[in-house]
Amino acid sequence: MVALVEEHAVTIAAHPLVRALRRDAEREVWVAADASGAGVEVHRSLAGGEAALAREAEALLALDHPHLVPILDVAVDAGTVLVRPLLQRNLADWLVQRQSPSPGEAVTALAPIATALGALHACGAIAGGCSASDIRLDPDGAPLLMAEGACIETERATDAWRESSEGVAADVAGWRQLALAVLETAGAALPDAVEAALGQRQLAAAGDALLTAWPALPLELDAAASPPSDARVRMRRRDRAVGVDAVWARLALLTELLAERGGPLVQRAMAALSLVRPRFWAVAGGGAAALTVMAVLLSQAGAADAGAMDADAARTDAASAAAPASAAPTDAASTSTAPTETSPTAAAPADPAPADTAAPTSEGDPVAGAAALLAEREACLDAGDAACLVALHDPGSPQLTVADPWRMPDDGTLELVQRLGDAWLLRVVSEREPASVLVMSTEAGWTLRDAWSD
Repeated sequence: MVALVEEHAVTIAAHPLVRALRRDAEREVWVAADASGAGVEVHRSLAGGEAALAREAEALLALDHPHLVPILDVAVDAGTVLVRPLLQRNLADWLVQRQSPSPGEAVTALAPIATALGALHACGAIAGGCSASDIRLDPDGAPLLMAEGACIETERATDAWRESSEGVAADVAGWRQLALAVLETAGAALPDAVEAALGQRQLAAAGDALLTAWPALPLELDAAASPPSDARVRMRRRDRAVGVDAVWARLALLTELLAERGGPLVQRAMAALSLVRPRFWAVAGGGAAALTVMAVLLSQAGAADAGAMDADAARTDAASAAAPASAAPTDAASTSTAPTETSPTAAAPADPAPADTAAPTSEGDPVAGAAALLAEREACLDAGDAACLVALHDPGSPQLTVADPWRMPDDGTLELVQRLGDAWLLRVVSEREPASVLVMSTEAGWTLRDAWSD
């Protein structure tokens, strides 16, 4: 079940977004909530990909097959939008979990997909891909082909078209490669009858031959194990700001973080500030941030002073109790009035350590932690791995919803600016693109909250 996100969550085609799944050159894919609470998978085209998703919808809506992931709705919302049921487990996840399936399970995973591909080819359409990650499993373990990139190539599916189509050849080669891999883990080989059908590009016949070779067995599913993509990330709407507005927006964000850790009093103050009209939020947000930071620092300093006073009082009481009862008052008076020579070093108070910029040993070095985090994030962005990015970011990070995510400049170096509770603000020193980074220290390690160009 997918929990609904907050009231002002980002939406696509009226579906509140829950988390990002992935993004490539053609589309972005999200998990979103629906009215039933079961969740849906939303695909939205990026610039230049509108026609491709439209062709995909045309091909899949023309064929109602039980082993194709259906399209529930088609919409237009800053691009072509396809809404599909949420099936969080795919065949790749199952193979990793199962490790050594039986030949009968391999038949159950492969034969229905071959039948679905054959049905697409019979309609003059191609699937556009057939890898283990393209095959989803429903709660009962039935395989369904996602068929991203499907399109109709011809209105007349003739043998001549099937033999000459590069799309059909790619579907056949993809299914054969997948079948070889799955059967290898099962300790079996592809039967000759299946190979013969594939040579004729007859995938439906290949599926029938596979069913003849071994009796199909249901896939062994571990119901207790949750799918790897089950982690939820709350998304929040974030309008881009520039110039002075951007600075005040960041102060408002820091104020929000402090309010979450500042107790009921600070939270009530923030609730009152939320009633301020948007045109005055810059001043209110900046003042609230300054007051909140001051309150946190003063409370920490007050607690430290109170602790020091209690310690001094305890030492005084202990010294009084240890003094001899027969001591003469005159001796005490002379002792108190006798001049004492003190060195300037002893008299000068010790310089307090800057708590804002010093990282406790138990939490590690925020500069080193942020540097490692940003290096891994750059690798995730280069690979286009949305799941990797979700794992690196703090839940609710605005960087999970921006269309153009911030990138670390090549000449950038990190400098620590200030600590704010569990958050650390760092400056990215760069001649080309100076920026700021906000990271969070959690029990699981460092996570990225936000990053922005200065």
